[in-house]
Amino acid sequence: MIKLLSLITALLLCAASSAQVYVPKEGEIRFKVLQTTKDKPLHQIRTSSFTRHPFTTLKSIDLDVAKPSHEYFGCGVSMTDASCWILSQMDPEARHKLLKDAFTTRGMNLSMVRLNCGASDYSTELYNYNDTPGDVEMEHFSIARDEAYLIPVVKQIYTYCPDLFVYSAVWSVPGWMKDSGAMCGGSLLDEYMPAFANYWAAYLDAYRKAGIEIDAFSVQNEPATDQRGYNPATYVSAKQEIELAGRLLPAVLKKKGLKSQIWAWDHDYGGWERVMEVLADKDVRKNISAVAWHPYSGKPSMMKNITKEYPGTVMHLTERGPNLVMTDVQDPKWFADVIFGALNNGCSSYSSWNLVLDPDGQPCTGRYACGGLETVDLETGEVTKSHQYTVFHQFSPYVRRGAKIMSIEQPDEDITAITFLNPDGEYVICVAAGHKPKTRQRVQVKFKDQYLGLPLPMETWSLTTIIIEKGQN
Repeated sequence: MIKLLSLITALLLCAASSAQVYVPKEGEIRFKVLQTTKDKPLHQIRTSSFTRHPFTTLKSIDLDVAKPSHEYFGCGVSMTDASCWILSQMDPEARHKLLKDAFTTRGMNLSMVRLNCGASDYSTELYNYNDTPGDVEMEHFSIARDEAYLIPVVKQIYTYCPDLFVYSAVWSVPGWMKDSGAMCGGSLLDEYMPAFANYWAAYLDAYRKAGIEIDAFSVQNEPATDQRGYNPATYVSAKQEIELAGRLLPAVLKKKGLKSQIWAWDHDYGGWERVMEVLADKDVRKNISAVAWHPYSGKPSMMKNITKEYPGTVMHLTERGPNLVMTDVQDPKWFADVIFGALNNGCSSYSSWNLVLDPDGQPCTGRYACGGLETVDLETGEVTKSHQYTVFHQFSPYVRRGAKIMSIEQPDEDITAITFLNPDGEYVICVAAGHKPKTRQRVQVKFKDQYLGLPLPMETWSLTTIIIEKGQN
């Protein structure tokens, strides 16, 4: 009996030991590994140490040769009229919990917010800020509607993230500025380009007076389409964007004493040739601060055409979130491919679409079946987090604004990776792998001529974050 008890005790001690996280010995590389799988939320895992012995068949994420590519600015989300309305309907404590989780390091650590200037396709109704035809000087302009719930929600977010970066886009100018005469569809009329510039200036000024500084805005959301009249939208030609971004908007901002950045494009990768056309204008290059992108068509590598011709161009990915008809394919690996693809190919930030929507993707004024980064059921109070949330939660809390996104070779065709070097010298590597039945995938990191061979979980997608402590370069 004594021998049996001793054996049981030894087995329990062995099990307890195997569950512990590896602690590097003196002189070894100090690091930790965090992992999420289909069945396990974010947790720290036990690994072996770095050694002098590589797996010769594995391609390394080689930190010894990685070079800084561009600066990381942060992750964000659109606080649409729809999202803000849902938040306004929630129990105050539940809203506080959701926003604190979204905008602090306990959750996603989002630090950017995109607002809609007037109605988007995710609003409770079609609206703009000046329905008085011909009011070019914006004498009847008013953001009073936004004071009900949009502005209060944004101000609450500041309490969790004081250095919040707020930027905006317009989906549709008032119908009287367009050939359609309506909010949905139509093209901006040349004669109303000065009115459009004044509209933007009035919005920025009104929000500033309301206590929200709009740090940046894109001239027009998705300017190369009017959405065939299905959504609030405005077609703005390249020639019109050049005139607005290069001359009209800078002039009216200066006149009003407004310091907001102007961003160009704000549409798909596939439109990179139009971006080249717009940037060919020297006044545009002088007055814009960044180029904004969406990933709905084209490939992220297309952005490199811009940075090759105009080195140092700052770029941001401003919109892509969950879709209710793509739930079968939009697992965390899919979202990691989209997010890491944007950042690895030149974007300094990535913003999701709606922070919250209801289970049916409402409120909505358009035709698309978008879902929220989080889903809120107002009847039950239940909050459900999307797979995109899972990806943000895996890397964003550990990466600081001002970090360098490092240029690395991808470790495997079935694995997507991104590497950051924080301002304090800490490395953050995030690796996403898809579900490969009955196959063991492995990733290898090389640092200071040593190697970490990390086997990835089987029979599941996985997200793995490797953090190498500062002060070891």
